Amino acid sequence: MNQDVNLDRKLLPGRILLWFSAIALLILFGYSWSMPPVDASGFRQTQTALSIDWMVRGGPWLDYLTPVLGAPWSIPFEFPLYQWLAALLSSATGISADNSGRLVSTVFHVGCVWMVYRTLLAIRPDRVLALCVAGAFAVSPYAQFWGRSVMMESTAVFFGLVFIWALANLRNRPTAWLGLLAVVAAVLSALVKVTTFFGFAAFVALAFAWLAVREHGWRPQWLLGHWKLLAWGMLSALAVLVAITLWLHHADALKAQSPLGQQVTSEALSSWNYGTLQQRLDPATWWGTVFKKRFSGAVGSNWIFLVFLIAGLCIGRIRTAVALLLLAYLAPFLVFTNLHIAHPYYQAANIVFATSIVGLVLWSAVLRADAIGKPRRAVALAVLLCMLSTGFGLAHYLKNMKEAREPTTVSQIAALIRSSTPENGVIVAFGQDWSSELPYLAGRRALMIPDWASDQALQSFAGANAALGGLPLAAVVDCPNQVGSTPERAAWQAQILARHTAGSRSQAIDGCQVWLRP
Repeated sequence: MNQDVNLDRKLLPGRILLWFSAIALLILFGYSWSMPPVDASGFRQTQTALSIDWMVRGGPWLDYLTPVLGAPWSIPFEFPLYQWLAALLSSATGISADNSGRLVSTVFHVGCVWMVYRTLLAIRPDRVLALCVAGAFAVSPYAQFWGRSVMMESTAVFFGLVFIWALANLRNRPTAWLGLLAVVAAVLSALVKVTTFFGFAAFVALAFAWLAVREHGWRPQWLLGHWKLLAWGMLSALAVLVAITLWLHHADALKAQSPLGQQVTSEALSSWNYGTLQQRLDPATWWGTVFKKRFSGAVGSNWIFLVFLIAGLCIGRIRTAVALLLLAYLAPFLVFTNLHIAHPYYQAANIVFATSIVGLVLWSAVLRADAIGKPRRAVALAVLLCMLSTGFGLAHYLKNMKEAREPTTVSQIAALIRSSTPENGVIVAFGQDWSSELPYLAGRRALMIPDWASDQALQSFAGANAALGGLPLAAVVDCPNQVGSTPERAAWQAQILARHTAGSRSQAIDGCQVWLRP
């Protein structure tokens, strides 16, 4: 009986985190249910929702449409597993594409919490440890917010965690089904979002290296005892490389069919994705972006996370694990530097490693508090994490959502186009980059002409209507932009506007000119 009471007391901090996070997640999910996916990184959320919406409308499911850069409308990036699930849910229930996307994302996020718990048990059968680490991930304000967004991040993280769980179990039970599960999970995680899977692959590689050093893995007897684990790990890596190569080749071939699509192929975006050596060596990257902005994701405060990190590196029983997790957390910043600078949601790929550090420190605090007979100290630490999550997470994100509900220039233009133009019409727009917000909110295909459009693309749009794909023009939107940066580009832009606005009357909306075709 005393053992049961003692165990329940040790489990209490982790349970507090899980119960609080469940309530916070429900609040965030419920509050965002009746609003479009523009509460943060609307550019990316609406891009995903747009693809789901056009699947539901009857568009292709493999060569899925994201109609923002002109005909033939298909510019696939990730393999659309997440989009398929959301489209199936939307078709079956009749709910909107954004809400089906939120629901699928949230289910996978909850699955991630569960997989963190199961993975820790596979590594070390200690329920207190597993609950602390899973609770630290669940209570992270960053993980909660992006875990219910209209994005595939939680789907990729889920399969990345399944991959690690399978390999952890393979070390103890080298069975074929676990090996196959590791391969399948790795491939799915990488196909859904390869930048997310990279962090999990890095963690596995670091863990293998640590095991080899600790257990003298270069000895023949060690290799003989672990050859199945190593073989399945290498097979997983090979399968990922093959699958990603095939998918990127297919996706790039589809993008290359349109002038603007040619500018967003994997090769064209390579420097944008990886960044530069100068960015990696620039102290401003690590101080201004990684520490000041991204370090806050785990607990809501960069300085408090730094305290947890230093504490973890000072505690003997968890020092090595904390160091491995820190390296896995920083690895995506080192490789996909520019993406992590430009887009805050990319940290969803590696936030679980940061929260695991927090969970390990909490677990150590639980053991220490129990040893000295003061279990309330560990409970107080769990409550502190909940308070941080409330102040830096729940309150902050609810405020942002409330502000995002207010009418914007884009939402007003979209409402006008939606109510006044045919469904099969196409929007031609300047000054909105290649954002999917306008076409998604308007429910129309679009030719979004960004400032970075090539001279070749502008010239082709000025000379012909091929980018409309034979569909009627619905509207022209001209917001402040820098497309006409040279006399030639300004002339092509003027030709495009003249071609598509002839005979139409314009109206001004917050500095933008809008022409609706009669």
